[in-house]
Amino acid sequence: MVTIQKQLIASSLHKVLQRLHYPLEVILTYVRWYAAYPLSLRNLEENDGRARR
Repeated sequence: MVTIQKQLIASSLHKVLQRLHYPLEVILTYVRWYAAYPLSLRNLEENDGRARR
């Protein structure tokens, strides 16, 4: 039963990955950066202020 579920998940994931517009490495890099660096307006304003000093 577990192997059937794994096969279904793998085949579904394979179908989704075939339709990507960008390479998987690019998407994973973006997700890592998105999780690592906060991009709220407050943080962007603080970073902009530091660059001008």
